[in-house]
This record gives sequence, C-alpha cells and structure tokens, in this order.
Amino acid sequence: MQKSLIFLLLTLSLIGIFACSGGSKDKMIVKYDVELSMVRKASDINQRYQAPVADTMDVVRYAYEDDLFRSIWSASEQGWDLELYNKSERPLMIDWDKVDYMDVENIRHRVLSSSTNLNERNKPQTPTIIPIRGDITERLFSADHIYQSSTGKWAKRPLWPIDFEEAQRYKGKSVRMIIPFSVDGLTAQYEFNFTIKDVRQVAASSNPWQQYLEDRALGVNF
Repeated sequence: MQKSLIFLLLTLSLIGIFACSGGSKDKMIVKYDVELSMVRKASDINQRYQAPVADTMDVVRYAYEDDLFRSIWSASEQGWDLELYNKSERPLMIDWDKVDYMDVENIRHRVLSSSTNLNERNKPQTPTIIPIRGDITERLFSADHIYQSSTGKWAKRPLWPIDFEEAQRYKGKSVRMIIPFSVDGLTAQYEFNFTIKDVRQVAASSNPWQQYLEDRALGVNF
C-alpha cells in the first residue's frame, strides 16, 4: 500500500513538472532597438535628428522635420515604418528606385516600398507623389532580403541576424537610408542614419521569422 502511494505521488509530481514546462507557449526571439541618430542633407551636413515623439506598442518612433516635410520613423530587423507629411507649397515626389539602404558593411541595397509586390522586387517601382499638405504611410524593406521560400512563395528574411549571440555583435552599428526628394524638378538628397542601440531577447507567442528559419534549415539559397 505504501509503495503504491509513493508511486502515485511520484507520477503526479512528474505530470506536474511536464505540465508546467509545456504550458507556456512563449518563445524567446531577438529584437533590435534602433534609433534615428542623425539626418543629413547635401546642403547641410550638420542637420541632426529631433527627439522621439511617441512610444506606442513598445515601438519608439523618431521625428525629423524641416521646411520641406515632417517625418516619423521606426526601424527594426523587419524594416522601416515611415509617416511623411508634405509641408511645402508644391507636390513632393519620391522615386523609390533611387532610394538606397546602406547596411552595416556600407553595402548598397535596393529599397522596396509597401506598394511593390515581393515577386516584383527587381522591376521598376512607381514613384510616390505627395500632394500639397498631403501625407503618406510607408513600410520600406531591402529588396536583397526577399527570397523564394521552400513553399514556392516569396518571403522576407531579417535585415540582421536573429541568432542572439551573432546579433549581439551588431550593437552600436549603424545603417543608412538615402532618399532623394524632388519638388518641381529640383532634388534634395537626405541621409537618415539609424543606430542599433541594443539587441535583446523577448518572449513571444510566435516567431515572425519561422518560415525563414525552416527554409534556412532546409538549405534554401538566400
């Protein structure tokens, strides 16, 4: 009787341990904290960024504005989110095919706007014209980080490593987004500098890069 009771207690204890270990669906994923550290214009190399203007949904956003436009940025391993308002008295044009992303190795990459389908990453893009006092919301990404998945669909891979030990080496590194803005045929080039302030692990119920990880394990060519 005593042996049966001990066995029962041991069984219940093991069930409890496995239940606790399997009950949590959260996984640890890598997140990059990125700040807009400086903005330069061809006509004024000393122009600097302004302070963060919002902190929403754990995403810190940064504002930069001058006489031409007002912009709000957030950046991560998933790309750039941009809100831009035309302050000028003329329509403002952005030719996305002339926008460049310069990575931590200073290698140039083509940039895709959110209106471009992933499978058209190498085709000419339609410029965006922002009317007087108009605004746009864009999500920008590197065309060189688009690939064909093992599923046959086109997918994104992260801009920077998502293995924590490797990602740690990116702390303090900078990347740049170079955007020419055109008004009445005249173009002003802006250089937005982003610095990786920190790299951390956070708990998440799902991994946004699950397909990429599966494809990497399968040896898909990136």
